[in-house]
Amino acid sequence: MADPRHRLGRGGPAGVVQLVRTGFDDPELGPVSTAFVAAAVQDAAAARALHEFFAARHEQSAEVVRRAVARGELPDVVDPSEVIRVAVAPVYYRLFVAHEPVTERDADRAADAALAAARAGVL
Repeated sequence: MADPRHRLGRGGPAGVVQLVRTGFDDPELGPVSTAFVAAAVQDAAAARALHEFFAARHEQSAEVVRRAVARGELPDVVDPSEVIRVAVAPVYYRLFVAHEPVTERDADRAADAALAAARAGVL
């Protein structure tokens, strides 16, 4: 199996994680996204809407993982949506639990960890 770091790059989970990070950093989109997450904590209807949004986004984003599997860069036993969930989870933890900024390096590390787990067959 090819080393995914050589091909996946910004077009794979790292690109997805960076997109999430920069979305929350955006001066217009960031506050709206943050309010949506905060509302989901307080309101069942908002929680359902957020769940549906995430389900759709994870499925859409999982395409980068499916392509990596097709190229032989990741094992065919991985769950592509789970790879995406594991990759973006640290961003949400830092933003909404620890209340820490998320750097480009933090986002890359999260994507690398998800890819390592995927290569190991954990995901």
